[in-house]
Amino acid sequence: MKQKFWKSDKGRTFVFTLTAFVLMTVWALTQDCPGGPDEEMRYQVAQWLYQHPGQLPRGDDESLINVVWGLSYAFYPILSYMVSAVFMWIAAIFGAAGETLVLAARMADVLFVTGAVYFVVKASRRLFPEEGRWLFAALCAFLPQALFLGTYVNTDSLALLSMAILLYAWACVLDEGWTWKNCMLLAVGMAVCALSYYNAYGWILCSFLFFCLTILLCGERRRKERWKFLIQRGAAISAVTLALCGWWFVRNAVLYDGDFLGRRASSQCAEKYAMTDYKPSNYPTPEKLGWTWKDVFFYQDPGWRHNWTITVLVSFIGTFGLMNIYMPYGLSKVYILFFGIGLLGVCTMLGMFHPKKRMCVTEKRNLGAERWKVKLTAVSSRWDEKGIFHLLLVLLMVIPVALFLYYVYYSDNQAQGRYIMPALYPLMYFVTAGWVRLLGRFVKRPEIRSWIYRGIAALLIAVAWGCWFFLILP
Repeated sequence: MKQKFWKSDKGRTFVFTLTAFVLMTVWALTQDCPGGPDEEMRYQVAQWLYQHPGQLPRGDDESLINVVWGLSYAFYPILSYMVSAVFMWIAAIFGAAGETLVLAARMADVLFVTGAVYFVVKASRRLFPEEGRWLFAALCAFLPQALFLGTYVNTDSLALLSMAILLYAWACVLDEGWTWKNCMLLAVGMAVCALSYYNAYGWILCSFLFFCLTILLCGERRRKERWKFLIQRGAAISAVTLALCGWWFVRNAVLYDGDFLGRRASSQCAEKYAMTDYKPSNYPTPEKLGWTWKDVFFYQDPGWRHNWTITVLVSFIGTFGLMNIYMPYGLSKVYILFFGIGLLGVCTMLGMFHPKKRMCVTEKRNLGAERWKVKLTAVSSRWDEKGIFHLLLVLLMVIPVALFLYYVYYSDNQAQGRYIMPALYPLMYFVTAGWVRLLGRFVKRPEIRSWIYRGIAALLIAVAWGCWFFLILP
């Protein structure tokens, strides 16, 4: 008998993804303008592209430079703004103008995060058993802050999409190996990541390491065959990646005297055009003020409800508007407690981080009622793909936090959790793994565990909808 669509995996994936899409759409269409941090500056780039079809802006274009900071977001990858401009052109056909064009531009970000939700659901099927996969999907897709990134003009939304594609590619490799399909999926994910946001670049590094380590250290191929396979598939992945994203970095190198990332050019522009107190040479960073890390972690700006550390944590979970619309503090505490319990569960399964697996055969001889061990022979010694996967997930959490702390101390003391959003999927993977471990140990009946997973996933989705209804609409 043919299974009903709504009860099939495709049907549930469709409903789950559609739920996220609808929530982000109504959120994007009903919040103020600007709706998120720096949306006004970011929208200027999309607006420039809309007004100059077929052209790309320079980062130091006078019409884009912010009068306070002396720079523009055109120095950074602009792929997401290019897609926003397409939606603006479509909306203009129907007579849209003014603020309506801003709403049209936001639809690009809605679709980016919707795509991220889809790939996370696809990855969850391969990474977890049925009872744990929807918990993982709900944690990743309906974390309020992650959804919020899909409701205003920014580049973090495109970064979420690229990371979800790469996570799905990794999950496919664990099941199927380095097929041509998985190689091309990895290449597309890395190219999109390169054109999204710099704080997500740890995913490119770790994807390179995952590719090399799983080929060179895992499997039964001989060493010569491994290197041949690595070079051939690696060349193909590199060629596709560079073909998709290389144009941007070549353009930067030409425009900014070899500065292919545009970071140095952006700093020089700020030094030239920013207001005196906001020039990089004058801006009071923690380094220039002689602060210790303790000073940074416990600093509380007059406009913040919490100190720096707590502000980062609650804004990673969900702080909206221009960092001025907070979720109830008690609710944020519940999220933090839930994450903590999951990570505590991971501490009971540290074997998942051992990448080397050794299989042995023990010869034993019966002597009467006793058994005597005679010989221990190692028959197989190889690296385990899942262990490498887990170790790289840890690295993926460390990299964005390290980059964020470096930025805070030496450039700008921001307390925004979105800067560590590249750690979202690895963190939620370990939180889910911990809960699967704990519930498997303490709740023996599978049907009860199933209802617990469903209940938690439903609550996560309900909280996300509640954030829009009770915080954004008023």
